[in-house]
Amino acid sequence: MRTILNSLLVFAILSVSLLYGGISKPVSPKTKRGKSKLKVKTVEMTPSIVSELTYTNILCILNSNSVTTVAVGPCHMTGKFKKKTGQAKGWKYKEKRKKPNKYKLKVSVKAKKNSLKLKVSDALPQDVLIYAPGKAAVSNEMKTIPGGSYYMGASNSYYTTHPNREEPVHEVNISTFKIQEFEVSNGDMCRVMQWAYDNGHVQASSTTLINLDGDQQTLINLGNYACDIKFDDTTKKFYADKGRDGFPCSVATWYGAVAYCNYKSMMEGLQTCVDFGDWSLDITKPGYRLPTEAEWEKAARGGLVANWFPWASASGTYMSNIDGSKANYQFSGGLFNSEIAPCGYFNGGQIPAGSDMKNGYGLYDMAGNVEEWCWDWYKDDYYETSPGTDPEGPPKGVLTTKVVRGGGWNTHSHVLRCAARNDVNPTSTSFRGIGFRCVKR
Repeated sequence: MRTILNSLLVFAILSVSLLYGGISKPVSPKTKRGKSKLKVKTVEMTPSIVSELTYTNILCILNSNSVTTVAVGPCHMTGKFKKKTGQAKGWKYKEKRKKPNKYKLKVSVKAKKNSLKLKVSDALPQDVLIYAPGKAAVSNEMKTIPGGSYYMGASNSYYTTHPNREEPVHEVNISTFKIQEFEVSNGDMCRVMQWAYDNGHVQASSTTLINLDGDQQTLINLGNYACDIKFDDTTKKFYADKGRDGFPCSVATWYGAVAYCNYKSMMEGLQTCVDFGDWSLDITKPGYRLPTEAEWEKAARGGLVANWFPWASASGTYMSNIDGSKANYQFSGGLFNSEIAPCGYFNGGQIPAGSDMKNGYGLYDMAGNVEEWCWDWYKDDYYETSPGTDPEGPPKGVLTTKVVRGGGWNTHSHVLRCAARNDVNPTSTSFRGIGFRCVKR
């Protein structure tokens, strides 16, 4: 009975306090039964409050716009809301049982100004772990990648149909740029596309989303069964499915990813990098854009040289340097090995337990979770003729696919290597598996 009770307590605590996509640090409370009162530090707050119910592998979003109650078995959590605005004032957990026990637990989360305060009170057994929220994953800061040269590619090929796609290893000089620390989330995509819709840049319905500027393309197939993003034809609002706000946006076409970068630039008053007329790139403009393949690999390596992955992995085979505690990929054995994980999940609180997996430049998920769109058209032997400074990929010509990098939840581990290259049709919306992150100079 005590074991079951402790499990429920851990579940309850994790359900409200593993906020912001699972960014967390464990704290052992020093409490006495019946007298405990623990206050957890105030942390930065973002528009979406992501709660990961780790103990039972259930994911929810505690967002005043999408969820008012969470109930799983005896665990029940409700929100208090302001009558006029509908804004959530706090969340309370109650344990519903026919026979009350002496370990009742109340958890409240209150938002005030730009901070979030979590308070856990009442009787807690001493062996229960409290998980205090840390910095929000969904803040998605831009990290600076220092300019300079690095060695791009790999001398070992893992492909039989495209044996030279990673060769030759060659030195590339890249100018300083900035890149987002996390992949763009569903919530991010909804906010930017809502701005684009409200300002007449896109046309949306419950099944389609296309740009109205220049050469029109499908940005997201909203009717796709795997799409986490929806558009309400009545309210004319974009929203993410419950529990998916803090997950990577993984169904945008290449055109959708590029359009997101352009609209984000417009929102912030920056010159756009891409001309919608012919989808051409001016890399000198200050706005957001997709990374070139060369920029992406430099960022992924995190300053390491001749390592398989974005973490220390220079010795042995690639297989001996990766497991489910380091990244999310097919058959990894991790909690999300058959599904996408939240943005920033591998922060030290992942299951199975592991280290904080941000790389040397402070980037998460440069290996695994979802593959990522790059700017370049894909060509097998491009490395044989690519420029030595800031290459932007081969000209389109007869090429039909775009580069994707990093591997994902549905790929084998060798695709997660820093040098691994893959390619996908830029109009693809067939499955949940390709995300992206923005760069700028």
